[in-house]
Amino acid sequence: MNIREVFRKGDPQNLKDRLLFSLEKARNFPKIHRIFKRMVGYPLDLKNPITHNQRIFFKKIYDRNPLLVITSDKVKVRNYIKEKLGKELAEELLIPTYYVSKTGDDIPMESWNHDFFMKANHASGFNKYVSTTDDPKEIKDLAKSWLAQSYGQHYLEWAYRDIPRRVICEQVLVDERGKIPMDIKFYCFHGKVKMVMFVEDRFEDQCRLYTDENLKEIPDPQTLGYEKLKEIPHLETFDKMKSISEKLSQDFAYCRVDLYSIGQKIYFGEITHYTGAGLEKFDKYKTDLTFGEFWKPENKELNFFELYEKIKISPNSSFNIHNTGI
Repeated sequence: MNIREVFRKGDPQNLKDRLLFSLEKARNFPKIHRIFKRMVGYPLDLKNPITHNQRIFFKKIYDRNPLLVITSDKVKVRNYIKEKLGKELAEELLIPTYYVSKTGDDIPMESWNHDFFMKANHASGFNKYVSTTDDPKEIKDLAKSWLAQSYGQHYLEWAYRDIPRRVICEQVLVDERGKIPMDIKFYCFHGKVKMVMFVEDRFEDQCRLYTDENLKEIPDPQTLGYEKLKEIPHLETFDKMKSISEKLSQDFAYCRVDLYSIGQKIYFGEITHYTGAGLEKFDKYKTDLTFGEFWKPENKELNFFELYEKIKISPNSSFNIHNTGI
């Protein structure tokens, strides 16, 4: 292994991650294979990935499209949205930003008389609802702890490695009930929505529901033990959200576009390429397998149920469903 090649690109914060990745790759990622089998329930196959989760791992290791970095960067993605949707629509969708901090110490929350939402630019899942009653020192210490962390190497999420470490303070969205709005996540393959996840009360007693693009409930999705929503939401903005998601996902074989809907208004959350880090187990293997088939462009005009049935009835199927133990 050429160590100079490992360090050829990137700033000092990423040198360790580059070396660790190269060492893991040289050993064929033994730790990742163990984690995948334990969490997903079947072996990780990087030579011939066929399931959705396997393909996410393949993408993490081998796809080096620079747009993955841009669209995972919560600051730079704003310009990407303007390019894809036009400035007027983009500005309607983008949540107002109060402040972007490089250090965490300079967040001027003492001078603010409102709550805000704090996110790490370079990571996924580093989010905090901050109220006016929170201790500024504790919030700034949390921000600094985020900034001190390199994100992505543990599960090989390459796109996060070169994103500048920043903390973003955004306006808090609330719906007509005065609550955090429902999170609506569009799973897109080759610019087509194939699954939608509705998430209610994501910071409290989270409930989920999965449908296809026509709001027909998907069987055996990634419930992960969460309660199911009692009914399928029918939002007036759904068709527009679907159209926006498809435009924002056109450059990728797969990504997820997260949006919010409040009344007639739509807001952008994020674009995610490595959903669940490729480690969120589907309730049934066949659903995982069906979404794995959507990575193939020739299937982009099929809906979930058409592809699901096609796999089930194929007499010459090469899919080894029954040998997975699931």
